Amino acid sequence: MAADILRDSNCTTGSVEFDKPAGAAPLAAVEIHRSGAAIRAQLLQQLQKEILEAIATGWPLARIIVLLCQRAETLSPNAICSVLRVDAEANCLLPLAGPSLPDEIVKLTSHVAIAPNTGSCGTAAYRGEPVEVTDIASDPLWKDYKDLFLPHGLRACWSSPIKGRDGKVLGTFAFYYREPRGPDMLDRQIVAACINLCAIALEHDRAQSRILKLAYRDQQTDLPNRAAFQQRACEILEKLPASGGKSLAVHYIDLDDFKGVNDTLGHAVGDQLLSAVAARLRTVCQNGEFVARLGGDEFAVLQFPVAKLREIERLAQKLLSCFARPFEVEERTITTSASIGIARAPTDSNDFSNLLRRADVALYRAKGAGRARYCLFDEEMGRRMLARRAMEKDLRQALARGEITLHFQPIVDLATGRTICFEALARWYEPSRGLVPPSEFIPIAEEIGIIVEFGNWFLRRACREAARWPADIRIAVNLSPLQLSRADFIQQVEAALAESGLPPERLELEITESVPLVANQAMREVLCALKSRGISIALDDFGTGYSSLSYLRSFPFDRLKIDHSFVREIPGHGQTMAIVKAVLDLARSVNVRTTAEGIEIEPQRIWLQAQGCSEGQGYLFNRPMPAEKVAEFLAGECTISQRQPHVATPPRLKKSASA
Repeated sequence: MAADILRDSNCTTGSVEFDKPAGAAPLAAVEIHRSGAAIRAQLLQQLQKEILEAIATGWPLARIIVLLCQRAETLSPNAICSVLRVDAEANCLLPLAGPSLPDEIVKLTSHVAIAPNTGSCGTAAYRGEPVEVTDIASDPLWKDYKDLFLPHGLRACWSSPIKGRDGKVLGTFAFYYREPRGPDMLDRQIVAACINLCAIALEHDRAQSRILKLAYRDQQTDLPNRAAFQQRACEILEKLPASGGKSLAVHYIDLDDFKGVNDTLGHAVGDQLLSAVAARLRTVCQNGEFVARLGGDEFAVLQFPVAKLREIERLAQKLLSCFARPFEVEERTITTSASIGIARAPTDSNDFSNLLRRADVALYRAKGAGRARYCLFDEEMGRRMLARRAMEKDLRQALARGEITLHFQPIVDLATGRTICFEALARWYEPSRGLVPPSEFIPIAEEIGIIVEFGNWFLRRACREAARWPADIRIAVNLSPLQLSRADFIQQVEAALAESGLPPERLELEITESVPLVANQAMREVLCALKSRGISIALDDFGTGYSSLSYLRSFPFDRLKIDHSFVREIPGHGQTMAIVKAVLDLARSVNVRTTAEGIEIEPQRIWLQAQGCSEGQGYLFNRPMPAEKVAEFLAGECTISQRQPHVATPPRLKKSASA
């Protein structure tokens, strides 16, 4: 099967042959050696163009390298091409492409040791330099392998290491010959170009893998994250009707008094405790259960298929038993417990969001009943959800009652410390409930369908306020996927700008990865139309959803906002810092500006600025403020700027705030 993939004959970009030079007669492969230097150079350029286009358009790595080998063999018809990639953990080489090699040889090139005297490829990867073997039959590097390769007519092998920008060997590129010989000048030109293209493709694939891991793995515990959990749950729910009456159980786990651990022992100890908890949960979930960290001290387990209720209760007891023994963390003994809420499909719901919500309701029932226990969702809890419905009703009337307002949080240029933008943030003060956090009422507004009305009001109000500010300060407004899907959305934006008199260049619209850009051409067209009018488009909360190079490639974003969950682990968390640096490098390589959210302390600002982050937002600079305070804030900043016009450290530095 691997051999079939490596010789995919459909790896073309629409044409099996290279483009011919204008006015030239068609060139057969065997005529390339007799063609002039100019034509050879043009054919190499065509090869480079074709491979780079394949990389840019998101072809799978194996398909790209197969195409590269096919094109190289067309240019050098006496050569048989092979590309191996490094498996760093196993210290060996694995086949990536070899479309003209016999199946048996492809199998033999799997798990080639990176060591001296391991043929041409293993030795080239070990030495980090090309290895030319002009006669496999007599060369000592091949003494242990020649009897396997010679029967297939392979008599010579020239292998070159493929190196990344850091100098590390990523793989090998080899030309085999059917006669004892070495490479000629044309072969050397071809291989030089191919090695460079292979390095680009391998590093691109490595960067994509890092982004995918960022999207689907929790960096602290190495468990699947919320996005991966949701994806897996939805897959199970889709096939549930055909499962023969089986059930899915969601176990929602929350540590009891984890905040006390953080407050008394520090966040570093708290992080290590979470890792230790994750390790114990893995030991319990060995029978096909799917365990994930949803965020903070919240974990969840998917149990499927389930035939009887006692199976669910048995797993819940096993999960609770993880906390029976104390945890040893940094020579400290920490005793903690957990509470579990359980919801079942299809009994409680067939919808993921509802199922998770019901498990969450059951979790809080377990905590209220004394903690360190599990609780299954039931109808009584359902009645309590009526209170949620009351909130929905009040929320529908909140705009008309004047209870919704906007606050504005500054975004600063990290190099100068000057405010260059404000993000508009919604606030709801309901008389009987007090200040309701946006994290509570915005999701409800989306679920009940009034987010479009809210969003249009936010947009008009934000533009009207921003029109009063200095002309060099932008306003950033968050968009809901529902807004973007409306046919009249562009008209709504244009109306908000016209009513306020705000130039489109001062408006920035922020979307999250919940917007289905990759699969929705209409949404991409709407964003392109807005961008053509001068409006900036930012990707918010990068790293918390389904981030991937495919998503970033779907639209030319002006700005990438790094989620606060990563920023808060800077400095001190090496893995998180490496991920943030990779994101900043990626953004810089595609010429996209970056904003780091949640900056609370000066060392975070210093490190982010040093890594090339463009802008920052967070309590270090200022909390969100009501509209009437913005002018006063800007006036104070102007006074400081006039006194110290070249200060790079942001003014108004404050101590870290935890609210």
